[in-house]
Amino acid sequence: MGKDQNLFQKIGWVIYKYFLTLISMLRTNIRDYGMFIALIVIFVIFQFMTGGIFLKAFNFTNLLNQSAYVAVLAVGMTLVIVTQQIDLSVGYLGAFLGAYVVVAVETGGQTVIVALLGALVLTIIVGIIKGYFVAKIKVPSFVVTLAGMFIFKGLLFFKTNNRTISTTNDFFIKVGIGYLPTYEIAGYDLISLMSGAVIMIVAITSGIIIRKKHRKLGIPSEKVELFITKLVILSVVIGYLTYTFAANKGISYLLLITVVVVAIYHFMTTQTTLGRRIYAVGGNPEAAELSGINVEKTIIIVFISMGITAMIAGIMYVTRLQNASPKHGPFWELYAIAAVFIGGTSAKGGIGKVVNAVVGAVVIISLKNGMSLAGIDANIEPIILGSVLLLAVVFDIYTRNVMPVDLVGMYYAKKQYKAEFTLARENFIKAKRNLREAQKANKQDLIEYEYNFTNAQGVFNKIRDKIRVSIEADFLTE
Repeated sequence: MGKDQNLFQKIGWVIYKYFLTLISMLRTNIRDYGMFIALIVIFVIFQFMTGGIFLKAFNFTNLLNQSAYVAVLAVGMTLVIVTQQIDLSVGYLGAFLGAYVVVAVETGGQTVIVALLGALVLTIIVGIIKGYFVAKIKVPSFVVTLAGMFIFKGLLFFKTNNRTISTTNDFFIKVGIGYLPTYEIAGYDLISLMSGAVIMIVAITSGIIIRKKHRKLGIPSEKVELFITKLVILSVVIGYLTYTFAANKGISYLLLITVVVVAIYHFMTTQTTLGRRIYAVGGNPEAAELSGINVEKTIIIVFISMGITAMIAGIMYVTRLQNASPKHGPFWELYAIAAVFIGGTSAKGGIGKVVNAVVGAVVIISLKNGMSLAGIDANIEPIILGSVLLLAVVFDIYTRNVMPVDLVGMYYAKKQYKAEFTLARENFIKAKRNLREAQKANKQDLIEYEYNFTNAQGVFNKIRDKIRVSIEADFLTE
């Protein structure tokens, strides 16, 4: 009986320790995981409100396709905001470039390749001009891009001649509403299943390789239980997405384009010199300049990048709707900016991840999609989106200087320093009470009570901080 009890106690401690470790990771990295938690909460709420429709394969696939153009815009906007700039022109710029390609192909007789190259050249020139005004002439990016917003709105009206132009070319149909070829087995797309399996294997293998590399180089890694938990969660997410695509129509071209764009930008921002320079410029432009980084050139590149993602987003939008219209463009830039902030990018620059911005885009479209399915008044939608954006910025402010915490280490420290902590707390409470009574009685030796209170407070804070900064390794080595 005693052995069984000890076994249950050990199992209970292992489980308790695991959850302490998990909570420690979430608290320490709350900036990175906050939007994922918010997204899960949104999914659960709308799944309940819509009677299970929200997460069904057909709706979830539609939701991701709707998110595609916002996600691509958010990727480019992330770099802009990281460098402490803003771009308000991307909505109408993307709409204009989408219309440019449609008009060139449908009424101008150009091939799709020629039209796309023409749009690419235009957006690069526009990016250089915007970047030049911001970086060289020092005109605030808000003013430059606000002017650009009006200019491209006018160009959109001019290009479409204030009428809707339908798309008939196979390119627009295939990209906008098409899916990769499917090979069904028992009602499921084999291509999606194989792609999901490959991605899952690559994700797990790369995670293990990176962990081993960090250990070899002496770089601190997360605890094994957390590493395994992340792999399990990642596998579940990939598995669900795989099932969703396989059970519906497979992988859409819109989603494929989005994944390619995100992958390229993720690699560029994390593995290249240009990416490190962008974040250095955003963190401290003066220090970056002194370290030899060409700040002006970097900002111009960022605006060119933003223009390219705006072009891609514009083309994705016109292909999905199968038309170019003067009504396209409003609020695109606001959705992109909101997605970036919801994704955890700092308003002060220097901090932000393109993958998190994509999650922010999914959050926005999930709110729109879920409220529509739940039958919520459409007039409430902007109120909800605005509130979420405000909460995201407040969240950023309050989590900017979060200190690392190890709840397992704190647990051990509380046990080891329990007597010392209890004594210090009692002395502090006693000194505080004595000082209060002395102040009420207006005693002449009040300074002595103040000294005792200050001394007791210092001792209590010292032992409390000692417990707060304790880590598990401190006790395992003893």
